[in-house]
Amino acid sequence: MKAKSVLNTSKLILALGISIVSTSASALTLADYLEQVKTDNTSYKGSSQQSEGAALKSREADLFFTPKMFAEAQVGHDGKPSQPKTSDKIKSENYSLGLTQQFNFGLQSKLYYNLAKTEFVNANTNMISMPEYWDATPKLELSMPLWGGGFGRTAQANQEITRQQNYADQFQSSYQSVGYLAQAEAAYWKLSAWNDVVVIQENALKAAQNIFDYVSKKKKMNLGEEADVVQARALVEARTLELQVANNEKKEALRNFNKYLNRNADVTVDSLEPVNYAALENLTVPQVRPGDRYDVKATEAQLATAKANSQLVNERNKPTFDVYGTYALNGRDKEQSDAMKKAGYTETDTSFVGVRFNMPLNFTATSDVKSGALKTEKAAEYNRQYALYAQEQDWINLTKSLGDARDNLRLLGRIETLQKTKLDVERSRLRQGRTTTYQVLLFEQDYSQAALSKVKSAANILGLQTQIKLYNAAGSQSDAGLHSDAVGVEGK
Repeated sequence: MKAKSVLNTSKLILALGISIVSTSASALTLADYLEQVKTDNTSYKGSSQQSEGAALKSREADLFFTPKMFAEAQVGHDGKPSQPKTSDKIKSENYSLGLTQQFNFGLQSKLYYNLAKTEFVNANTNMISMPEYWDATPKLELSMPLWGGGFGRTAQANQEITRQQNYADQFQSSYQSVGYLAQAEAAYWKLSAWNDVVVIQENALKAAQNIFDYVSKKKKMNLGEEADVVQARALVEARTLELQVANNEKKEALRNFNKYLNRNADVTVDSLEPVNYAALENLTVPQVRPGDRYDVKATEAQLATAKANSQLVNERNKPTFDVYGTYALNGRDKEQSDAMKKAGYTETDTSFVGVRFNMPLNFTATSDVKSGALKTEKAAEYNRQYALYAQEQDWINLTKSLGDARDNLRLLGRIETLQKTKLDVERSRLRQGRTTTYQVLLFEQDYSQAALSKVKSAANILGLQTQIKLYNAAGSQSDAGLHSDAVGVEGK
């Protein structure tokens, strides 16, 4: 008989072990859930793609001071009558190929080769000695601004605006995507915690029903009071209502959980990772902020944009004074190849140097524009300063709240243990006839409230922990979660 009992016990343990392993294997982990969010949620994908797109678009700034190749071809004729008449019309072909580049110190350069053909149709040979010829012209053009936009200031400002505007867009989109993952993580843990809430309320209802059955039986045997039965029935009704509320809140948590997966609100989930209460009671609150939030980094880019725009406005409304020059070699002949050979000699070269000057005459408007640009820059600086201040205050509040919530959870854990012990003792005393049903009802209520408070406190900690993810702008957005040490085997 004893051997049979041992065998049955072994089978039971084996069955429980298989059940636990099976449940653990089928549970939807936090990492898997967040990966599904990244894959299925269109809002996350939109903000993530926007961030990646802005990061790539910022490379446009690298094109400002890179060489550019250009080519041009033109064919046509001119039939206007001339006086004296030299021909019926003039046909022309013009081809250009070369490089142009703007340097970051302000110099604008253009080096190209121009090849042109000119044909006088029915030319008057007495007046035109060469009715058909080719012009070959290698040419260099240079221009240097010395006042408004001088030494590349305008070009540098335009480059900085292009880069920083895209950075700001990138950081704002990154903040949205990281924040979205943090919200999804909080939704995961709320649903997991409310699974525990429902279990607690179900157990509370079963306990209330047991008390009701017990006092009803005693009443039928004329060993109990009607008041005990009424009190027990009221407890059952109260626990039924509380279970219904818990189920409704769980359904709401499920709908929020499914929202981040872009699927129907009422799709059920088999199981989730349980909350590890013991790990949460022993978590370490970070003392050093991991980094800046993406929204704060966006204000930094916005400030850089405002500074560059202020400089651009200032340079654009200054008088301009440019020095420029051109130099070309020239070759002309009936044959194209001969014209190109002749273009290699300096005897027929062309060179010019000159200056250009422009000055706006509406001095009042110019001054107002510059003042407005400076105020915009100052406003962006104030926004940046406040963003840094607010971030620091938010971090202090977050860590303080996290530490307080952890301490509360520790206390609630001890209270729950004491309430459970007190309730078990009082139930035994009730069966021995040494206490009243009313006293057991009170202890039952105390225990349920302690257990619920513990679960809700843990859910609050998990929600706070997700906010830490926002303070790691330099980190990867693909992290599975911030508190993997707080999940796993249930520690209730």
